[in-house]
Amino acid sequence: MSISEIKPNIIKNSGISNHDIEIRPYHLLKSVCTLGGLECPLHGKEIVKELVSRIKQDPTLRIKLVSNVDEIPYYKNDYRQIDKQDVFNRKRDLDILQKLGLIPGDIRRARYLFELLFQRITTPYGICSFDTEGWQGCQFATSGVYEIIRNRSFSAMVYLRGDEERNSYKKSSVNEIAKSDTIYIRPHHLMCMCCHYDAGKGNSPSNADNLYEILKRIQEKPDINITLVEGCCMVCDPCDGYDPKTGLCVHAGGLIRDYKKDLDVFQKLGLMPGATIQAKELIALMFERIGSTKDICGYGDGIITAYEWSICGGADGNEAYSRTREKGIF
Repeated sequence: MSISEIKPNIIKNSGISNHDIEIRPYHLLKSVCTLGGLECPLHGKEIVKELVSRIKQDPTLRIKLVSNVDEIPYYKNDYRQIDKQDVFNRKRDLDILQKLGLIPGDIRRARYLFELLFQRITTPYGICSFDTEGWQGCQFATSGVYEIIRNRSFSAMVYLRGDEERNSYKKSSVNEIAKSDTIYIRPHHLMCMCCHYDAGKGNSPSNADNLYEILKRIQEKPDINITLVEGCCMVCDPCDGYDPKTGLCVHAGGLIRDYKKDLDVFQKLGLMPGATIQAKELIALMFERIGSTKDICGYGDGIITAYEWSICGGADGNEAYSRTREKGIF
């Protein structure tokens, strides 16, 4: 299904504030070892089995991380009745959350979460087990299985579109762009297009997007209509982060960052989603109102407040956009 075929009533996920599955943070590590064939002794066998099955099919799965870390007993309680395994798991939860930069209650999509997990946590040793007497923990923490799966990348855990499917979508979407009387594009992708073009230096197509093809269509027909949309657009069909089943972006930037970029561009241009303008007029308006990618991609201040709010093109702006803005695209 191409982006032009996505209809509002078939969008299956209703936003990142809702979740599809609820797990403990340590279940993330358990799921990796489970995929590697280990019978991990940590609690949560059934929920982890469900998690592994679902993320293999759905990279958009919304995972909520929960923990009982603050459900600790009153200090005068009888500590002789303490559940040591529960203590171990609370520490595991907090160790993992700290490394991921998250807190209990956070919700993230599957692909994002496992990309972050493998980026930040290289081994379960020091989380699932220790050398300390009484804290030895899981005997599989030093088995090397987690590391083997991690070296295969997040795609060992979470569904990733194959080259054959992406190439097919590339071909059909390029044909659609060539024939369409209207280009449907999210606003910040117009800025990406200008960065890609770099005043004429970046004049070749990519297998990962349709920025080049849309640029060429606009250059060939400056009066073609452009409709500005929120969310995935004609640029996205061949991208490995585009999920055809839902029409959602599962890249890290597609979590929340790029939605802000779109709305910031709309605000700068004084437009709303669905606005339709001739290409030459829209590009001129964008160059007039947006002088640097810092205004949009750098949030105006160039400050990265969290991993989710990373900056594309540099905190001070992408010079390729500035060069294209100075030279123009027509």
